[in-house]
Amino acid sequence: MFGIVPKALWARRAPPDERNRIPLALRCLLIEHDAGLVLIDTGIGNKENTKFIDIYGVENAGQDGRTKLEDALRELGHAPDDICWVINTHLHFDHAGGDNWLDPSGKIGLAFPKARYVVQKGELDFARHTNERTAGSYLAPNFQGIPFQLIDGETEILPGIRGLPTPGHVPYHQSILIASGGEKACFVADLVPTSAHLPLPWIMGYDLEPLVTLETRRRIYQRAEAEGWLLVFEHDPHVVVSRLARQEKGFGLVEQRELG
Repeated sequence: MFGIVPKALWARRAPPDERNRIPLALRCLLIEHDAGLVLIDTGIGNKENTKFIDIYGVENAGQDGRTKLEDALRELGHAPDDICWVINTHLHFDHAGGDNWLDPSGKIGLAFPKARYVVQKGELDFARHTNERTAGSYLAPNFQGIPFQLIDGETEILPGIRGLPTPGHVPYHQSILIASGGEKACFVADLVPTSAHLPLPWIMGYDLEPLVTLETRRRIYQRAEAEGWLLVFEHDPHVVVSRLARQEKGFGLVEQRELG
């Protein structure tokens, strides 16, 4: 998760277990919009086998054979049929695995059957043409049969919700910029997976184009600070949202909001 950063440094921010795993969240974002409920990313889903679950230490089982995502929606008074839009930042298994689900009969179907599913056009093509480096992250059952509405580049998906290309992790990764009530928030996804990854060179070994990630972060950080964005972290187990402020050695977090 921290690429070339020495373990002696990153372990201070993310202490690993005996198998070298660190705690990570699978945080999806629900937006209440005039066009209906919008869900950004869908987590890992329920289709993976016990070996996969053990390797990654997945704790995602929910009620009725679904996942904790559906449980969380239920706590808010919503059912899967209430979701009108699903927007994927990219199609890795931990971001799009919940686009569909394995029902009790063993059949795979849409997890949110009344939703429009949105992804970058280049990302879907990239996911369909894997190689030895990318095949472990793009699992075909997660995106086969999904009736995607494709966008290309920076796009206003809905009023106040914009797909913002943030390449580096993968070439067609997008973050989602939300504007409402005079505020802007950016769901940065794997551009900055946790708040511990905020330093510019703290880039994941999973990133296919780390130098592109570096320059994308530099650009996004400058804009986020200038416009006072809230950054929403998808994988941070504790920090949900924060703003950025320029500090002596780069950027730091201010107005940090944690779980609990």
